[in-house]
Amino acid sequence: MTRAASPASAFGRFMLLMTSMGMLGACQPSPAAPEQAQENAKENHAMTTPATTPPTADLNATQALQGMLELIRGNQTIADVTPESMQHAWGVPFKIIDPQQFGYGQRLPGNWAFSVQRLTETAGPRVDLIFDPLPGKQASPADICEPDFARFTAALESMGFQRNTSHGEHNRWTFDAFERPGMHVEVYPTVAQTNNGEPVGPTCVKMVLVR
Repeated sequence: MTRAASPASAFGRFMLLMTSMGMLGACQPSPAAPEQAQENAKENHAMTTPATTPPTADLNATQALQGMLELIRGNQTIADVTPESMQHAWGVPFKIIDPQQFGYGQRLPGNWAFSVQRLTETAGPRVDLIFDPLPGKQASPADICEPDFARFTAALESMGFQRNTSHGEHNRWTFDAFERPGMHVEVYPTVAQTNNGEPVGPTCVKMVLVR
């Protein structure tokens, strides 16, 4: 069984990417203090990342998810993924952090932000698409639910992937895994809940990890 990525590590990668792109200010609930702005500027300078005005809502959640499907459809393995192929899939410029790591991130309506990033771990390269609420904000999964989990995963099966469901402690559903020669995809669910923890509305896509 493939070990699931923890939400904390996923959010940490998201914030690292946003910081490296000079976009951290776009994800804060209030304007940055002068001291924070100076720290961000120092970090950007250290990573040779020029200061730019962060884009807001250049893509919507639907385009973010469709871009991941396009990337999967157009590549047999993650080793084949390049900045150019990612830019083609999403239609936006990707920031090259180093030769093996490049990505894009932005705010979305409804107090959400998303990031998509290619990185390399000891197990090999991977591409992550992650949706996260803005820090300190409430966000409804309904705002990132087009396509919903069922339609997104049906698209993977139409590409020849075989589905397996992964469960964690107490048989809790954690993600669905999809396999085809050369590629492994994990799709993590999220759903709105009542105060009593009862699900409301359709299951949506929280995170997609591709190896």
